[in-house]
Amino acid sequence: MKEGRIQECIDYIRFSMDIEGASLSEELETVLREILEEDRTVGSVIEDFRKRENLVSVPVDGADVMSNYPETRCLVNTFGIKDKTRLRYVEHFFVAVRTAEMFLSPIEMPFTFDGLKAVHEKLFSDIYPSAGMIRTKEASKRKDFCLPDRIQSFSHEIFSRLESQDYLKKASDVDELANDLAFYMGEIEALHPFRDGNGRAMRFFINRLVNEAGFMFSWAQADSDRMLEASIAAIDGDYQGLVDVLEEILWVRE
Repeated sequence: MKEGRIQECIDYIRFSMDIEGASLSEELETVLREILEEDRTVGSVIEDFRKRENLVSVPVDGADVMSNYPETRCLVNTFGIKDKTRLRYVEHFFVAVRTAEMFLSPIEMPFTFDGLKAVHEKLFSDIYPSAGMIRTKEASKRKDFCLPDRIQSFSHEIFSRLESQDYLKKASDVDELANDLAFYMGEIEALHPFRDGNGRAMRFFINRLVNEAGFMFSWAQADSDRMLEASIAAIDGDYQGLVDVLEEILWVRE
């Protein structure tokens, strides 16, 4: 992978971590560059990390993988981690590494609900048994999200409309793309189909969608605080803030 493309990937991962309240350390950035330059394999990186952090898989048979462990804020996970700070540290590492892997070796990803689920599963399957699974419990975070029993029908409406617009490939310029994209980002945010990791799955999906439409994001110029607030407003149909943010970071791919 060429250096310019590697930097795009690093910028994306840095932004994605920043909007989640984490930061990309120099150590992790070095590891990601080694993966993207194909100096190290993802398998070896993950194996080394598991050994270093003493991560041992525990049985989850019979556990409600959509729930937190009793008296914790930790979702049932592969390693039985019940400390939130440690869980987030481990989660961010695995997600960053799998993101780099998907940039280096793109998965088959149709721009459908199944495609979104495939992204979520790839990002989170190292840490959560619920990766790629539709949530079965109500969810809210400053806003109430789609009820579980309506996720399938709501997703059909969203992705059928996206298909009818030829996956935004007919967008003539940045302004048109930003307006359409703000709608879909708001709708997928409101759908919130997974127990956790919705924003990261949606951003990767949208990033690929934009690339296929002939455009690109300049993630190095994106303001995570503005993006977060605009995304929350878009859940209620107020798209203008998100349109403004997108217009500043979208470019025609050369």
